[in-house]
Amino acid sequence: MDDREIVLSFKDVVLRVSDLNILKGPCYLNDQIIDFYFAYLSSSYNADANDILLVPPSTSYWFANCQDQQSLVSDFVEPLKFSSKKLILFTVNDNEDFSAAERGTHWSLLVYDRSQNYFLHFDSLPGMHRYHALKLYKAVKGFMGTASESSSKDGAKTLKMKAVGSAAVPFFKEAKTPQQTNGFDCGLYVMAIAEVICRWHSCERNGNDGDWLSAVEREVNAYLETTMRGEVLKLIEDLRKQ
Repeated sequence: MDDREIVLSFKDVVLRVSDLNILKGPCYLNDQIIDFYFAYLSSSYNADANDILLVPPSTSYWFANCQDQQSLVSDFVEPLKFSSKKLILFTVNDNEDFSAAERGTHWSLLVYDRSQNYFLHFDSLPGMHRYHALKLYKAVKGFMGTASESSSKDGAKTLKMKAVGSAAVPFFKEAKTPQQTNGFDCGLYVMAIAEVICRWHSCERNGNDGDWLSAVEREVNAYLETTMRGEVLKLIEDLRKQ
């Protein structure tokens, strides 16, 4: 079977034979697999209606590395409706080659919680990604408020972000994170933590108590390294049959 052959088109994500081969492992997950899983979670947990946003890996990477702040607001912040979301999940990647995709060696997760007005960084290899997480945090922390439009002397329109309510700029904090036991399953932890957050938030809206941080600590552990790849492969196969 040709590696480029399409096996599944889900929402805006296309998975190919090569992606499934990576998922079968043991391999570092690529953007497409995480993008697919985020799209699946968004659909399954009705994320938009539940005030939660899972930012695609390519978009998170663009936020971290784009120098044009105005284009970020107009092209991404406004369409993604940052200001209306209670939780926003970003992937963090350490790719330093901006001309080539999928060159990184580690994934982690950066979560904005509006109720606490902070960013929490989940890294399954502690300290490995702090620099890159802070880089993304600094790029997006000013976008968590609402946008206002202003005009320059020549009539040009410019979008600017208002502060996050009356609170200060969101702060950054390292979160207690389950630790991986190998050098390639970081992407699985990103997907597993994202799923727990989505599931908790969906239940929370139905009146369940508790907090999502406790849910992550309780439900995510190294056991996923032996089960999650197979579960995602089965999910893809089930979606193909629909």
